[in-house]
Amino acid sequence: MGENRGRPKETPTKVKQKWVEEHHEFPSKPELGGTSKWYYDINKSQTGPWKVEHTSPKGFRLPKIKADKGKAYNNQPVIMVFKTSNRSNAKTKIKVWQNENIDYILSANKLPGIPIKAEILEVGVGKSFVGKYKKQYKIK
Repeated sequence: MGENRGRPKETPTKVKQKWVEEHHEFPSKPELGGTSKWYYDINKSQTGPWKVEHTSPKGFRLPKIKADKGKAYNNQPVIMVFKTSNRSNAKTKIKVWQNENIDYILSANKLPGIPIKAEILEVGVGKSFVGKYKKQYKIK
């Protein structure tokens, strides 16, 4: 008679070790928006997900970023040290741009004064690099 009184006995719950949560941008129509999957694993991270995958909606493309030509950094020159080819006896040269963006220089296919098969050694922004590179690579 006294056994059924009070709060019922709790059965021990099993703690999940691994699980995945999937979230949709538009839950009612998941095919329209992006999806993110959150992976949890107690052995890898006890504070949160150890991996997150984001999937963009169909047909979505990020805009291409194009470096602006002619926008310098506070009138700082861009200095490039390069070898004229990949040969061991190739000449080491230095090229200085006064009003150019380093991002444009690094992403351009063809640069005036630099051969296509040139091997770029170092690139720097600032007047101090001219003397440093000339001394380092023994350029007159």
